[in-house]
Amino acid sequence: MIYKQNLYKFFTLFIILTLSIIIITTLYIHNKEKNLLNSKYLNTSNNIHKFIKSLIEDKQNATLTIALSLAKDDRLYSYLKNKTYENLEYSKISLQMKEYTEFKNVWIQIIDKYGNSIYRSWSKEKNDNLLFRNDLSKMIKKQAITTSISVGKYDLSIKAKTPIFDTNGDFLGLLEVITHFNSISKKLKENKIEALIIANKKYKTRLQHSLTNTFIDDYYIANLDANKTLITYLKNNNILRYLNIRNYILENDYLINSYILKNNEDENLGSIVTFIKESDIDTEAIQAYKKQMIMLIIIALIILIFIFTFYVYNIDSKNISRLNVRLKKHILQLKIQENKKQSILDSQSNIIVITNGERIINANKQLLKFFKDTKTLSEFRRKYTCVCTAFVDMHTKDYIIDKDYNGKNWAQHVLSKPQKSFKVAMYNHKNNIKHFSLKVSKGEIDNFIIVTLTDITLEIKQKEELEFLNNNLELLVNKKTIELKKLNETLELRINEEIEKSKEKDRLLFQQAKITAIADTLKNIAHQWRQPLSTISTATSGIQIQKEMGILSDEDFDISCKTILNNTKKLSKTIDNFTNFFIEEKNHTIFSLVKAIQNSLKFLSATFEETNIKVDFTYDFDFEIDGYKVEFQQAIINILDNAIYALIEKKELKDRYIFIELNNKVLSIKDSANGIEQEHLSKVLEPYFTTKHQAFGIGLGLYMVQELLIKHMNFKIDVKNCTFIHNNKEYKGANIIIDFN
Repeated sequence: MIYKQNLYKFFTLFIILTLSIIIITTLYIHNKEKNLLNSKYLNTSNNIHKFIKSLIEDKQNATLTIALSLAKDDRLYSYLKNKTYENLEYSKISLQMKEYTEFKNVWIQIIDKYGNSIYRSWSKEKNDNLLFRNDLSKMIKKQAITTSISVGKYDLSIKAKTPIFDTNGDFLGLLEVITHFNSISKKLKENKIEALIIANKKYKTRLQHSLTNTFIDDYYIANLDANKTLITYLKNNNILRYLNIRNYILENDYLINSYILKNNEDENLGSIVTFIKESDIDTEAIQAYKKQMIMLIIIALIILIFIFTFYVYNIDSKNISRLNVRLKKHILQLKIQENKKQSILDSQSNIIVITNGERIINANKQLLKFFKDTKTLSEFRRKYTCVCTAFVDMHTKDYIIDKDYNGKNWAQHVLSKPQKSFKVAMYNHKNNIKHFSLKVSKGEIDNFIIVTLTDITLEIKQKEELEFLNNNLELLVNKKTIELKKLNETLELRINEEIEKSKEKDRLLFQQAKITAIADTLKNIAHQWRQPLSTISTATSGIQIQKEMGILSDEDFDISCKTILNNTKKLSKTIDNFTNFFIEEKNHTIFSLVKAIQNSLKFLSATFEETNIKVDFTYDFDFEIDGYKVEFQQAIINILDNAIYALIEKKELKDRYIFIELNNKVLSIKDSANGIEQEHLSKVLEPYFTTKHQAFGIGLGLYMVQELLIKHMNFKIDVKNCTFIHNNKEYKGANIIIDFN
């Protein structure tokens, strides 16, 4: 009877406890999931803000770069001063950018010093005043280069402005490059983020010729690829709710956020409202956490059920006693087994350490014998944390130290190279250095890392002694060699004669290469002189005709003289640019790698322009090298010359590309000319090997590159074929790789 009463009480307690655990943990999981999701959505919103800010800054920098490039045209101030606006060809430049670059919708505008638009590349409308734009008014007053976001008559857009001055420094007006937010919304869409770029409603009356002609009430939608469904959604749900969202809004299966667009005066111009589907937000970690907590509840319930079952079937003291005996026996067996494992570890003559990757789990007594400043494993953990902290740097690759190996720690690095032998060095308690071979393995069940250190100090010492003996043996051999020198004089004379012949052959090779390079220089000078000489000839003929007809005014005479003088300076500058290319260098110099490459590109600029070859040079950072600057520049020209020849022979005008990339001190020069035939790939660096017609080369170009870079400057060079994607089109070409590391 008492047994049944106790059983009833225990059962009631079991039910209450089970329900309490389920209710409390369910509430906890729900609140925790809610907080984690909120944190995830906030983080996603912040990341979108940072991404949009980065895209806008990149677009502003690109727009400013275009404006600065266009403003360098020496003819621009002349057109402005003489009001010959019909000579401006920016509409053609906009079309070329649309066809050959990523800038698909670039507008160019010329504004005079009074704020009047005197030229637009996208419209024939002109002579309207634009001083209603604050950014333009301030720029005209300051006459400085600026970038801004503003709303004009056509669009909400990004603008870059550069002032235009005549030769006397008088302000004539400005050049303005205008880009739009379409590429920004496209980049967002590529990252599964839909965007609506919205201008403030106060600008509706200003937008007389809006680009998209799309409005929600009085709010202008600036991006051409705006999602029509989302436009309708904002229209039906009060657009004001979405223009200045503090954190985020979860609505209609979307995470909605807004980014405020402001001008340089911190004035609100509009918003970029973004929509990202909840299903596209990675919440796997939160769901995994939820599943983990549910599993814990299930485990807790299983434990409770086990306890209840145990109580029901083992309530009598006799059974409990038997169970205790079994438990004690089991614990004793575990202790015996653990002692056996430790005995096996301690019986090893090597140092063995077992770790989980963060802390030492176990070690044998050999570890404490070596590190005598600690008596127990716990004391060793407190003092050293890891055995790797005692590794000594021997400054050789086969000796491991505690450092980062390309994102891996030392143990992971050793595990990733099982075929390679590694060593470590450590100081013992007597401050003597000891050498160990290092083996690292991983347990199949528990994934524990097992580190084995075998003392090889004696082997290292024997190796050093053997090297010492070898060195002494070399001394004896050297003495005997001196005695034999007289017998070898005849042979050495013959060898010296062969060496001199080889040197003479190399000198002839270099001389042939120099002659070819000088011919290329003259060709490039001719290219770059052609246009200035034509201009001088035209100006001179004009003066002569006007003089003969008696209509030569002083103003026309001055303009023609200035034109002749300016083009004469260009001719002189061209000569200056090529003057130092073939000066013989006797000593190494320290020079900028990027500037040397830019000099080579400037050398061939006329050839690139004439053959319609697009060259793209990018680099992560500039650095200086110690070598022969002129020879290095000539090597780069030889590589580029081969690429130019291949592109002219094999590619149409629109598909001629050369990409130069400097990354991590490795220079890559690749072209889109279909590459080198596999059977020729191993021969291209040999002298007199060429795939060109005899009229175009004698096969010394890449051989000279190898001679200059490998033998003279100790760099590495490799030639291979590669494939790459550019403007969504796959190209194949040769890739010349120079390693400066």
